[in-house]
Amino acid sequence: SASNDETVKIWDAETMAEVCSLRGHSDCVRCVAWSPDGQTIASSSKDTSVHLWSKSGEHKGTLKGHKKQVLCVAYSPDGK
Repeated sequence: SASNDETVKIWDAETMAEVCSLRGHSDCVRCVAWSPDGQTIASSSKDTSVHLWSKSGEHKGTLKGHKKQVLCVAYSPDGK
């Protein structure tokens, strides 16, 4: 889930428990998307960046280049 508290949270859908909280954005997180293979999460933010995370919560990298907030992220169905 995306939040105004600058975090991305991963939840266990069966237990409804928080699995982990991902920190790295410096402003509201607007959108999150799971890669088709379920291994990577992309998050976009009002801070103009997109962060990539492993499913275990490890920060994999930051995509920069937007001049304004990034409202949404998505993966193509084939992951390419």
